[in-house]
Amino acid sequence: MPLGVAAGVLALAVVVVFLILQASGSSGEANAEWIKVEADPAPGLPGVYVNLPEIYGGPYGTHGENATAGHVLRDIDYVADGNTSPPAGGPHWGQGSCPDDPADAQRFCGPAPWGIYRQPWEPEVLVHNIEHGGVVIWYNTTDQAVIDEIEALALARLRDGDILVMAPYDDMEDEQIALTSWARIDSFPVADYEIKRIEDYIDAHVRRFNPEAF
Repeated sequence: MPLGVAAGVLALAVVVVFLILQASGSSGEANAEWIKVEADPAPGLPGVYVNLPEIYGGPYGTHGENATAGHVLRDIDYVADGNTSPPAGGPHWGQGSCPDDPADAQRFCGPAPWGIYRQPWEPEVLVHNIEHGGVVIWYNTTDQAVIDEIEALALARLRDGDILVMAPYDDMEDEQIALTSWARIDSFPVADYEIKRIEDYIDAHVRRFNPEAF
């Protein structure tokens, strides 16, 4: 190989290595911010802290597969993991974005489009939404007046640019509502429902954990 070509190849290799190291450093710095948020019990904020690093053996962005947020191709028993129901983080599905209708969703897709749904999504899908900084409003109630009021709030917030999903979830107690964001849950019976409780939760937690800058 001519000397000039060899020098050019070497220079290109150095640039590539530099860019890789620079990207890794930037990723590490960014993850440090979200690791801090994930580990913060923040007792003054709405909801109960869920210690995802303890449940999954390490913080966000670690262990190669991403300890608390790995993309997997399997069903996940979040309760067996020690997580909450509905889940407040953890491994989830991420094989491409899902369609607008849960009935048309391919297996292992995620996240769901932000919006209001009358049909349930698999929890593995919506955990991806909360990893993207969103709030999920889950409900298991036959009280249509409550559902309608929450839907009206969710619609107004979506129009204002908040990122959230509202969907039914049968795998929790009857007449129950739950709000989740990354490492945080507020679950309560419909008898304790107040619209302000949901407003305050969204205000505190939408985009609080937002590693992908949505």
